[in-house]
Amino acid sequence: MKVLLIGINSKYIHPSVSLYQLKANTTYQCDLIELTIKDSIETIINKLKYFDLSSYNVFACSAYLWNIDKYLELIPLLKQYNNTGKIIFGGPEVAYDAKHFLANFSYIDYILEGEGEESFHELLEYFDNKRLINDVSNLHYIKENTHYFTYPKNPDLNKIHLATLDIKDYQNRIIYLESSRGCPYHCSYCTASLDNKVRYFPLEKVLNILYTLMINKTKVVKFLDRTFNANYEYMMQILDFIDMHNICTTFQFEVVGELIKKETINRIANLKFKYLRFEIGIQSTNNQVNEAVCRRQNMAKLKENIFLLNQTNKVDLHIDLIAGLPYETKESFINSFNEAFLLKGKELQLGFLKFLRGTKMLEMVDEHEYKYSKEAPYEIISNKYMSKEDLKEIERVEKSLNRYYNSGILPNLFNYLLDNNLISSYYDFFKDLYKDIEHYQKDELFKILDDYLKLLFPDNYDYLHHLLLIDYLENFKVKPKIWWEYKKIENREEIFKQVINQYPSLTLEILYRYSVVLIYQDSVFLIIYKDFTNTSYTIKYIK
Repeated sequence: MKVLLIGINSKYIHPSVSLYQLKANTTYQCDLIELTIKDSIETIINKLKYFDLSSYNVFACSAYLWNIDKYLELIPLLKQYNNTGKIIFGGPEVAYDAKHFLANFSYIDYILEGEGEESFHELLEYFDNKRLINDVSNLHYIKENTHYFTYPKNPDLNKIHLATLDIKDYQNRIIYLESSRGCPYHCSYCTASLDNKVRYFPLEKVLNILYTLMINKTKVVKFLDRTFNANYEYMMQILDFIDMHNICTTFQFEVVGELIKKETINRIANLKFKYLRFEIGIQSTNNQVNEAVCRRQNMAKLKENIFLLNQTNKVDLHIDLIAGLPYETKESFINSFNEAFLLKGKELQLGFLKFLRGTKMLEMVDEHEYKYSKEAPYEIISNKYMSKEDLKEIERVEKSLNRYYNSGILPNLFNYLLDNNLISSYYDFFKDLYKDIEHYQKDELFKILDDYLKLLFPDNYDYLHHLLLIDYLENFKVKPKIWWEYKKIENREEIFKQVINQYPSLTLEILYRYSVVLIYQDSVFLIIYKDFTNTSYTIKYIK
């Protein structure tokens, strides 16, 4: 029995962990190839030809929103090189509508539903005549034009292996890891709500994988746990282990904000380094909206915990909103957006409602007059509360938000605006900034924003302009284009001498050759570009 696992990833940096899990939990020979959705079909076929495709008995694919179309284009072509190999699909994009895919894509032979580590091996045993088909768990197939499903079974997490990845460049990858499966909540738009029993991997297995990832200096590890803080003791042991052994890895977790304990916040405040990201789903601040999709959240407690986490300065917060939920009008969404933005997360991730296979949202389409794309990613077009034009406007706000705020290119400016409550509606702020900005270079973006600040804040403009220029200069490792009027500094040498007095490692030669200087009243900002890095200094200039 010879198996080829074919992974089509959203990007090179995202390995196909699900396929590594299948490989780690079967005794049959499995080869694995990873591709990306950006690869053309011709490129994918050429890469597959490096394998002797005719020698494989089984081809296995893991289907998600982002890769299903690519798989459906690839498999018929793959059949031209091996017409007898069995085609197995798994993953949420096919598992929740297996009958549809088996009926409409005849080249798919079997679909595995749910967690596949044990059922995949069982299916291979069936191919090897060591098991009857009815003894294969989680299996969908068609026989004599009739759809069959065997029986559901979740694997025992104490018995299955957590896979190590056969990759070398951990430093360039974002690795996904799970310490638990299932979710205790019932959010109508989320496939995780379909498995409400939370089960945990043995802690030792998780820590062993974590240690491997850390010593290999993995760039980012994202935990797949839907509610990382559902088990306080388990979570704290993982955080303590990370704090003890981490070298340079950033870890991202999904947490329920209002359930974070003060003990957790105190522990985070005492971490040695800043290497945590918490993703907190607010989705809406409108209680009616949240209740319509089976969410309950204590907004007061949530805001308090977010404030306390920000105070630790040890965790970056990524706050999520969803546009298009039931009962959320544009006015209601604007309010949710502004409330969420004022929480000062590192990012405000603005998503659009998707109608995922298997979720309860599909049962609410008629009631709320939803229109949505029938092609992946099945995104909302309109409903009875928001028109297509409303959602297009929100999409423009999202693009502006991503380029100006979520990109992290303007920390000084936004910190000042937020700390001084200078903007009444950030939704309107980002809406008015949008000018097809996805097509502009960085210097053009800053110029657009500078013109907008001059119009919006005539009394504060000089200082905001100063902060904007600081942010601009700190975005580059080599001296960038100067797009503003760069005034000649008459007393430059005297300023440089005062800088050297405070920073003796600097010299006049370095300052004259490599620096850019900004002056606002008696404040001097100076940045040095040398050896493809930048170093900035701020002093109070004494005349």
